[in-house]
Order: sequence, then C-alpha cells, then structure tokens
Amino acid sequence: MIKKILVPVDRSPHTAKAIAFAAQAGKDQDAEIHLLHVVKKARIPADLQEYVEVEKITEPPIDVYLRLMGNQIIEDAEKKARERGITNIKASIAQGDPGNVIVDYAVSRKVDMIVMGSLGLGSAAEKVCRHATRQICVIVRRSLLDGKKILVVDDEPDVVETVEELLPMCQVTCASSFAEAEDLLEKNTYDMAILDIMGVNGFELLKIAKKKRIIAVMLTSHALSPETTAQAYREGAASYIPKEKMVDIVTYLNDVLEAKEQGKDSWWRWFERFGSFYERKFGSDLSTKE
Repeated sequence: MIKKILVPVDRSPHTAKAIAFAAQAGKDQDAEIHLLHVVKKARIPADLQEYVEVEKITEPPIDVYLRLMGNQIIEDAEKKARERGITNIKASIAQGDPGNVIVDYAVSRKVDMIVMGSLGLGSAAEKVCRHATRQICVIVRRSLLDGKKILVVDDEPDVVETVEELLPMCQVTCASSFAEAEDLLEKNTYDMAILDIMGVNGFELLKIAKKKRIIAVMLTSHALSPETTAQAYREGAASYIPKEKMVDIVTYLNDVLEAKEQGKDSWWRWFERFGSFYERKFGSDLSTKE
C-alpha cells in the first residue's frame, strides 16, 4: 500500500510530469505527497551572489537562495500538485548533494514511492534509484516531443490555438496562410510540420516540407476522406489526423517519432488509432494504403 510519495522538484518541465504521475499513483489511497527541493551549495547563481552583495545582506548566499528561489520553486510545485487534486501535501527545502538528500529523506520519512523526472535531476535520479532499495522508484522519462520545433499551419485561428495549447512541451510556430507557411519553411528548420489541407494548400506545403526533410503530418476536417488519406500516404506525409481526434495529437505525434526512432514506417499505428473511426464514418471497406 502506498501511503507516502516523494517527488523531488526543480525548475525542469518534468516536475509537472512527476507530480501528475504521483497524483495518479496515490489517488485511490489518498497518499501523502512530499515535495522536496534540494539546493546544491556549489550552484548558487552569480546574479544571486551579486544581489546579496549589492543589497548588503548579511545572510549567507545559500540561505538567501533557500528563502527566495527555493520557496518559489516549492510554491510552484505545490500549485501544480493542487491543480492535480492533491490536498495532502508536505513541502520541504534542503541543502546538499541531491542524490544523498533524497535518499536520506525517503528513509527518514518512511516514504513508499519516489517519483522523479529524468530531465533536471539528471544523474541524481539514477543514483536515487540505485540506493533507495526499500522504496518503489519511478523515473518519468523524457518525451520524444520535448523541445521539438513544430510549425502549425491552419487558416482557422481556433485550431492553431488549440494545437499550440496541446503541445506545451514543444516550440510551436504558427502560420495561417500558404504564403506565410512557405516563407517559414524556406527560412527556418523544424522537426515537424502540422499541415491543414484546405485553405492553406496543404499538399503543396507537404512537398516543401519533404524537400527540407521535415516530418509532415496532415491535420484536416473539411478534406477528410479515404481518398485524401491515401493521397497523404502516397505523397509522403508521416500521418493523417482528423481534427475530430486532435485532442490526442500528442499520442499521434509520438507514434510518428517512435517509428522514426525504431526504423519503422511512420504509419505503423495509424490503423490501430483510426481504423474504427474510419469504419464508423466511411464504412467497413477501407484501405488507405495503395
């Protein structure tokens, strides 16, 4: 039974992911969530050191950091935890080697599970899992989408805004016309392009993206049909997503990146994701791959 979950927190985006995982893991048992921020003395920022000197503060810089910066990180983490429905929260700030402090904290508080992000804590996360032998140790791994530069092209502002909101882990650039998107594609480098079909001449943009070796995914509503799906496959799109299903776009884009990483066809999970949807919409005799 999991009664206490420890989540070491920092400024990295994986703090939110670790908190979300902890919230889910402890949901049914009303587990106590411990948020811990560890400060390494050797990593006091130069601007903070300067602030202490200019303001003639007598406190040691590490104490100022704990009071100002540490509290801010903990407050942000507490806010994220409460947004996830967590009410039973214990928050602490400590100083020292992160790996050692986290393990010592877990042992002294009799923690049942430790949840950490792989980004930010870095090698400390691996160290904790090696030494925390009596606790379940979970490392929330880096998403394939994290930090990816993505161009979203659609002439409907609400669609662009929605996609941007669904991809907070990415660097998203938006375009609302063919000319604007063409210019961005020619002048910049992107990891992926999400292209509407009607309104922005998506298939012409697909050709440009292919020349630039940019992974292109078609996202459409008005042009949705088995015929345009097949066309997207033939012309080299990495996937084809109906706008009705775009709430799960993170899953579909991860499918594409995972396929690339493993050397598989980018459409490897497409029928699994959309087969039943197409069957309901267009009938049972569907084949998009010719």
